[in-house]
Order: sequence, then C-alpha cells, then structure tokens
Amino acid sequence: MKKVVLVLLSITLTLSLAACGKKKEDSGKERLVIAFAEAGYGRGWLENLKTAFEAENENVEIVLDGNPNMTANAGPKIESGRDLADIYFLLETNWQRWATRGYLEPLDDLYEMETEPGVTLEDKLIDEVVEFGRIGDNIYALPWNDGVTGLVYNSKMFRDKGWEVPETVNDLIDLTEQIKTEGAGVKPFTWPGQYSAYWNFVVYGWWAQYEGLEAMNEFYQFESPEVFKQEGKLKALEAYETLIGDQSNSTAGVNGLIHTQAQMQFINGFAAMIPNGLWIESEMKAALPAGFEMKMMPIPTIEGAKEPKINNSMLGDFIVVPKQARNKELAKEFLRFMAEDKQLLQYTKDTGTPRPFEYDPTTIEGLSPFILSALEIWKNSKSFYIISKSPLYYGVYVNTFPKSGAPYGDIYLGEESAQSVWNGDYQYVFERWDEFKRNAGMTD
Repeated sequence: MKKVVLVLLSITLTLSLAACGKKKEDSGKERLVIAFAEAGYGRGWLENLKTAFEAENENVEIVLDGNPNMTANAGPKIESGRDLADIYFLLETNWQRWATRGYLEPLDDLYEMETEPGVTLEDKLIDEVVEFGRIGDNIYALPWNDGVTGLVYNSKMFRDKGWEVPETVNDLIDLTEQIKTEGAGVKPFTWPGQYSAYWNFVVYGWWAQYEGLEAMNEFYQFESPEVFKQEGKLKALEAYETLIGDQSNSTAGVNGLIHTQAQMQFINGFAAMIPNGLWIESEMKAALPAGFEMKMMPIPTIEGAKEPKINNSMLGDFIVVPKQARNKELAKEFLRFMAEDKQLLQYTKDTGTPRPFEYDPTTIEGLSPFILSALEIWKNSKSFYIISKSPLYYGVYVNTFPKSGAPYGDIYLGEESAQSVWNGDYQYVFERWDEFKRNAGMTD
C-alpha cells in the first residue's frame, strides 16, 4: 500500500510541476534573460530598465540574473551554448576570443536601429568608441559603461587649508610639498600598492596628453615594436617617478594596501589625494564619515602636452549577445531601448556613471558634488579609450607594460626607474616580436 501511495504522490507531484511549467510557457509573454556582473553599481539600474521596458512591451517578461562572479561564469556557458542568457553585461575580459570563434551574435543591425527619430545607435555613440566591438567585418560587442578616472581629492580639506587644485604636473609637485608642510601629518597620496595599476588612471592620462589621441590609438594597434619608443610613455612615467619615487609623498606602508584599505585611509583624512575613479563614492558609501567631501580633479597637464584636457576612461566593460541565445532580436531591441535619451539619463542617475553616447548627464538633478565634478570632466575633455584590434593584444602577447606588468610598485621602491621600465619594455618586445606574431597566428 505504501508503494502505491508513493507512486500516486509522485505522479501527482510530477503533473503539478508540469502544469506550473506549462502555465508559465503559456503566459503569452516573451522571456528575455539578462545576466550581469552585479558589482559596485548593484542592480537597481537594471531593475529600473526592466520596469520601463516591460511597461512599453506588455508581452515581455525580463528575468535578471546578477552575480558578482558573472564575468568568470559566463565564459563556459557562452562557449558551450548551455544555460545561456540572451544578454550578458560583463566586466573587462577577452570577448574578442569569443567573437573570433563564432560564439557571439553580430550586432551590426543593432547599430542601424534608431534610438530617436533619424538618429541611429551608431550615430549616437561617441565617435571614439564606434569601433569598440568590431572584429573583422562585424560588430560583436557594445560598450557598457564609460568612465572618469584620475586623482580624487579631499575637497573639504583643500578648502579648509586653502590649497588650490593643481592645473599642471609642476603645480602638483609643488602642492605635495605644501601638503607636507601645512597638513599636520597628512600625506599627499595614498594608493593600493597591491593593486598599483590604479596609477594607470593618471599615468595613461599624462601619456595621452603628451602624445595625443591619434598616437595613442597607433600604439594599441601594435603594428611594430617601435611603438614602444613613444616618448610620452617615458614622460608620464618620469612624472610618476618624481611624485611617488619620493616615498615621503605617500602614507606609510602603502605598498601593502589593497584598494579598500587605501580608500579608507583617504576618506579618514590620512591623505589628501588618491588615484581612483568615479565608482569610489558608491564603493565607500557605507563608510563615508559625516561631513566628508571629495571631488575629482582634471588630470594635471604634463609639460609638452598636445592635448591637455584628457579623461582616461578605462573603458572595458561590455555587452554581448550569444550566437545561440534564444531571443536575439528581443535582446537587440532592449539594447536599443537602453540608448534612448531618457534611459541614458536614468542610468547615470542610478549609477553616477555615464555611458559612451552623446548626451549631457550634467543636467540630472540631485547628483552629488563628487559625481558632478567627474561628469564635468567627462563632458569637457577628450576621452582616451584603449581599443585594439590586434591579435597580439587580445591574444595577451603584448600590452602596455609587457615586461614589467604595472611598474609602479617597483618605481616606488627604487627597484626600477622610469627609464629602465621604458627601455626594458621595448627590448623585451623587440626580441620576441616574430615569436609573438607566430603564436598569434599572424604569420605562417
């Protein structure tokens, strides 16, 4: 009897579950599954987009799948074609490999869709990023966030002490001495020595100022090892060496800090400045002391600059649609919807971050002074983006510092100089250039 009852219960449960599944399938709504890296900006921005899109498309149900580790988790799914979402919002990683292997849906038709009457998505993208997602003849990725990076400063401390925001690198050097003299123990800088690439935000900016954006774009195409002889790279490293090679300009023990520890030192007044990006306010929101004020300063201009007003965007986060996604056309319509003026403004209001489209986020009401200072830089500067189509780059054979990796900790400790890093990177690449090209499949 027990066996009969168990069998009947099992049948009943199976039929019940099947009925539930059938009801969901017969709801008459198209399902759009969006997977996203749920990191510093949380999920509120996407929940607002979901609500707005569903309100205009009553036959659509959007399912959100957020995970801090989504960037790492997405690769095996995209490559296997199993358990796929229709759209992936991911942090910077090697999407080019997926494109060259046929795992991604071309988005050329998305670029031709109108976001407003007579304005296509391609028209609306900032000129410098139109080619961001191109591999060969097709577009495979759309940029997600734009960014603003550089030096963040304690604006209340500056105001109380009467310190002026430096306009040039020489002004910044003079300011470090003023801070050490007048700051009652405050150091000019803190920074995360364990993640010293945060100094890329400033050093790349100086390099782009000196060389200009056209030369920077030439560097990242890696046509020959001679691009590693660009003088601007050396000048930028020398500026860094002058400031940070002097260890009295940084808080004690900085070389052992991770990013959140350095940020805690900054917001608690141990240092006047920190290399960072506009996400710092969101990331440290819960820990900000009462009355603390900060702003982003334009990157101080390096001597000999061709383009003095540069924003180092550090663009890299991206959006893709898998080739085997179930609802590719609806996915593209959602991405088109995201690029409408109203949705762009809402996105920036929710995240404090611009997207790389032509619109004016400084018109948004209620932004914090910090976010507004960063958006003013974004609005009034030329943004530098690392966009490379070279297999040497996305195949991870060469990068900005191919021999040393981020050299900032070594320069701080006196183990390397700006000149030795510059020389070493060129020699390293020059000696291996033919090998790298063979390994990247660029020669027979």
